Amino acid sequence: MASKPNNPATLKYEIAEPQAYDAFPLAQPKPSVTAPPKPSAAEVSERAGARPQTPAPPAKAHTEDWSDAAKSRPQVSPGAKDLFDPPDDSTDKSIRAESVGREKRAVWIVHGMGQQVPFETLDSLTNGLLDALPGQRIKPRLRTAKIGDQVLQRVELDIDGTESDGTPAKNYELHLYESYWAPKTEGVAKLTDVAGFLWDGGSRGILNSAKKFKRAMFGGMAQFSVPVRTPFWLCLALLVLAALTVINGVILLAAASQSGLFLQRIQLHWDKLAALTSCMLAVAISFGALLFISDISKPQELSAFSRRLIEFCCWTALAITILSILKTAALMAIITHSDWLKNYGTTMAAPSTSWLAGIRSWAEKLFEGIPAPQLQSFATIAILAAGVLVATAMFTRALLRSSEEVVQGHGALLILSVLTFLVNIAAIAGCIWIWCNGGSNWQLPRRLSFLQSPLWVWPFLIAFSAKVRELMVQYVGDVAIYVTSNKLDRFDEVRSKIKETARTVASAVFTAYESGEPKFLYDKIAVVGHSLGSVIAYDTLNRLMLEDWLSGGALQVAERTATLVTFGSPLNKTAFLFTIQGTDSMHIRERLASTVQPLLISYPKFRKLKWINIYSGNDIISGKLKFYDLPGFQDPKPGDPPVPDSAIKNVKDRDAAVPLVAHLAYWKNKTVWKELLAQIAP
Repeated sequence: MASKPNNPATLKYEIAEPQAYDAFPLAQPKPSVTAPPKPSAAEVSERAGARPQTPAPPAKAHTEDWSDAAKSRPQVSPGAKDLFDPPDDSTDKSIRAESVGREKRAVWIVHGMGQQVPFETLDSLTNGLLDALPGQRIKPRLRTAKIGDQVLQRVELDIDGTESDGTPAKNYELHLYESYWAPKTEGVAKLTDVAGFLWDGGSRGILNSAKKFKRAMFGGMAQFSVPVRTPFWLCLALLVLAALTVINGVILLAAASQSGLFLQRIQLHWDKLAALTSCMLAVAISFGALLFISDISKPQELSAFSRRLIEFCCWTALAITILSILKTAALMAIITHSDWLKNYGTTMAAPSTSWLAGIRSWAEKLFEGIPAPQLQSFATIAILAAGVLVATAMFTRALLRSSEEVVQGHGALLILSVLTFLVNIAAIAGCIWIWCNGGSNWQLPRRLSFLQSPLWVWPFLIAFSAKVRELMVQYVGDVAIYVTSNKLDRFDEVRSKIKETARTVASAVFTAYESGEPKFLYDKIAVVGHSLGSVIAYDTLNRLMLEDWLSGGALQVAERTATLVTFGSPLNKTAFLFTIQGTDSMHIRERLASTVQPLLISYPKFRKLKWINIYSGNDIISGKLKFYDLPGFQDPKPGDPPVPDSAIKNVKDRDAAVPLVAHLAYWKNKTVWKELLAQIAP
């Protein structure tokens, strides 16, 4: 029988006493915690006579016990007892006494792109670890810790483990830290920055993929074959962004043409343009609803059949959605330029033989046959149905969370995901069916005729465009700010702030030691990064290793880093998308860039850690990391020597099955946390 996972909601969390630690200085070649010699009485007298001194306030030791268990404290009134879950004081002292002799290990995590809030990453990390530690006695604590000059908040887990045969395992203590950098990028990137980033990445990626990608590593130059998948996705994202811009512009022009003062041709097609846009929005919004509900309802572990079914349905819906957006933009562009096509086609050749005139004629016939009222009403109903399903799913999720029930795999949410898939299929097939039949088979009762109004396009288009812009700016914008350091731009100061935010927390973790004990607080440290956070964690770890080497190896960063865990990582893509490949034989620029990356300099000196990379084929951002090991290590051929343990271990998260949102699904699955515990646990 499988062990029941720990439910974070049922665990009692202790608010532990704030604790202060000393920190080894980074600059000294050999740390020392011995106190300086005390001055003699004569020296003290001489200094006192030289200048008057203001007496410092006497240091006051804490004599009050931090625990309130034995103290008189206000109690909840009997009528409100159901509204307050009191702390569990019965086991605090025993757990605290047992934790004194435990071996302490640290996990430092960096969040990815998007709008994270403080401690959200620590919350997800803690829940993931608890979920991956079934059948073990765990006591969580929350504590404020001061390490040197840094004041940090952390989660502590006292873990009493058991072996597979039931015998007790080594008990240990995990301290969890996060670096929170999201506010540094808030409001900095603009949509034009995102468009430029996509264009640079896509065009440069295509150019780099046309030849061998050369990369300086481990004292030499390695050559890799670059897949075209990544630049394809970047160019496709840019194309979709351009198509949505065209659609928004045409709808605005069509609305303005209703004044009758200009653009009479567009004015004639206003209802049809609105219906066409609404059909596109019905497909796109229902697809977005499908992704959202499928993500929150997907069971944590899936069968092979379930994975393939979800992948096929979602990828097919994505392809149709993209085609719908591009098709709508193309038709709108043609009809708004029909006069230009007519005149240009006439000057080039006879209208009957000109291909431009043929396009114009085809577009006009297509538009004339659009049953605008019927399409508009059907698209409006499909969009409203998708909205109702999303609202119901959000309400159901909130209800399940408040009752402390498991959300993933719940039957009600699974039913909603199936209904949303049916709405998406109906939005696709229904629009085609009504269009092909001229609307004769779709008639609404007169009391519902208000659904045929072209004005419905406005709230839907505004909401959809705002969401697309938010995703582009908040997510892709963060990547654009951090990874485009290969050219002069206005983001240099923001990048420096992000790097410093990460460095201060990581340095505190690596330099911490308890007062009076000249040894490090943590002998094993795990470095974890998700998405863009994996790039930040990689850069920070390289910086600490380089500074430690220059200081004589006092902090033993390479030796004490047990593992580097990256998941949803774009490291492979940033390595070649934004690299300018030189034509000279020395590749000075590329070689200089490798000098600040000790993880690419030497396996024996710096790759003593175990690097685990978790990815999913349904995540267009992540992938296997192949450009951080020698060629052949990630794709060994029969007869090749065994791949060394210091090479990156790429692990596929098969339960991240929903396309696009798979980039966030790692947090809720077990793969990342099992791999992390395998490296950091005793």
